[in-house]
Amino acid sequence: MNSVFAVYGIEVSRRHLSLVADYMTFTGEIQAFNRGAMANNASPLQKMTFETTIAFMREALLQGEEDSLNGPSSRIVVGALTRGGTGSFDLLMAPECFEKTNKEHGW
Repeated sequence: MNSVFAVYGIEVSRRHLSLVADYMTFTGEIQAFNRGAMANNASPLQKMTFETTIAFMREALLQGEEDSLNGPSSRIVVGALTRGGTGSFDLLMAPECFEKTNKEHGW
């Protein structure tokens, strides 16, 4: 994919390409990453983050669609933490564990 962009002198981060590849293959089959495929997505907010914002917004409003905010794109749009990475768990540790670790390492 990077070589396709390179022909036009466009540099794209490997991390971005990795996310696109993950999205295209997460079902176990290769899915298109275009407007047509995005139209089949259940999340109106995720559709709006792609290319044709106004068209997807108009469709969502006219159809009375709701978004459950399950995907990272829709959660980011509304300013909510995603449920992945550091937003996917809480870390609970007793204060005495910190003290013990600090003493062991001489901090």
